[in-house]
Amino acid sequence: MLLYTTRGCFRNPTRGLGRIMARARVAAPVRVLPEPVRFGDREFTEGCALEIEALAPFRAGRVLRDLVPRLSVFPDPASRSVRLRRTALTVPERDAELIERELAPHLVPYADAIDGYRAV
Repeated sequence: MLLYTTRGCFRNPTRGLGRIMARARVAAPVRVLPEPVRFGDREFTEGCALEIEALAPFRAGRVLRDLVPRLSVFPDPASRSVRLRRTALTVPERDAELIERELAPHLVPYADAIDGYRAV
């Protein structure tokens, strides 16, 4: 599983860029949450534990926009944001391999990057 942050994630969409910023795996089954989790105006009532295997330093990662023309999951690059508004996007294996290769140089062990996120 790859984690993506939108260009508006850090409250400045004119400056921010959408980035793939972590590799994770599902660590527990999806369940109903005791309290919904809210991100902006979206509320999520179900969730699961993730184990983050590798993480890009804060505000770093692979800029997705630069990869879009090479990814079959986005047949029309101009409308990529529509597909990214989903909670999860299934990516074809070939696209996943390309993303993994492009993302790898940006990732460090979780313990080396997490403090940058906690400081926010």
